[in-house]
Amino acid sequence: MDKKECDILILGAGPAGLTAGLYAARAGMKTVIIESMAAGGAINMTPDIANYPGFLEISGHELGEKMREQAEAAGTEIEYDEIDSIDLSAKVIRCATWSDAPSRCAGTISYKALIIATGAHPRKLGIEREEDFIGSGIHFCGLCDGMFYRDKDVIVVGGGNHAVEEAIYMSAIAKSVTMIVDIDKLTAQETLIKQLGKDVKIHFGSEIKKLLTDKKLVGVELKNGTTVNADGVFVAIGRIPNTQIFNGKIELSKGGYIKVNDKLQTNIADVFAAGDVTEKNVRQIITACADGAIAATHVAELLGSTRIRK
Repeated sequence: MDKKECDILILGAGPAGLTAGLYAARAGMKTVIIESMAAGGAINMTPDIANYPGFLEISGHELGEKMREQAEAAGTEIEYDEIDSIDLSAKVIRCATWSDAPSRCAGTISYKALIIATGAHPRKLGIEREEDFIGSGIHFCGLCDGMFYRDKDVIVVGGGNHAVEEAIYMSAIAKSVTMIVDIDKLTAQETLIKQLGKDVKIHFGSEIKKLLTDKKLVGVELKNGTTVNADGVFVAIGRIPNTQIFNGKIELSKGGYIKVNDKLQTNIADVFAAGDVTEKNVRQIITACADGAIAATHVAELLGSTRIRK
């Protein structure tokens, strides 16, 4: 089994992880990123991004590729593999063994400091054909994708703070907003509920049974048989942080997010976290990048780098 050593090991090659890799490598640290899927992470599912500075519009895949190229040009090495286990005391991770994929890690990597940037994935509806329309009819972030539904009809699924915030935001953009709430009341804070426009229609005690399509999404059918016309559905029923492997090893919030300080340091001195995997309020590409830069800068300082560049 192969063995590798590095100064900084980063878990996840999304915007946070790739930015952390860029900053760590530029600080003179031997840097390795482990990514289980494709560089760019979840942004690969977003066909159009219009709120990232420097680009009027760019696809998530293209932006992820540009970030990867920049991180690798700085000297970051990216390994594509799953993680079997991690020992935070010994500072060693064990990768999955892929006998048919020799380019993968397939071994162990020891490190001096760790940055966790494994992200979080949105809780999905769990209905037929949902995956087919993610990014082109089904979305999980109004702030990210709402502008593509200007003067169109949209649905927001959920009744908590996130859902009501999405409905308020989309009310200023869309022609109409309809909320689908699975219980008989909204559970968001009262101050948010009061901001909901009177023209937002709410179906209480309802769930989406199936999607109505005609080459594109045209609406949904609820479990009670009601149909609702819509060009887009924004799902706001919670997110699931990718922290299962760290249960009982580092301090997590009640929701499973990693708790960090202002340096993005966890309760373990040489373990940092960045991006959507952390306990935070705003989860955007640009905030993930900022987290990556902050975490990598402080990790490099911790390891005594004298080459931290602006």
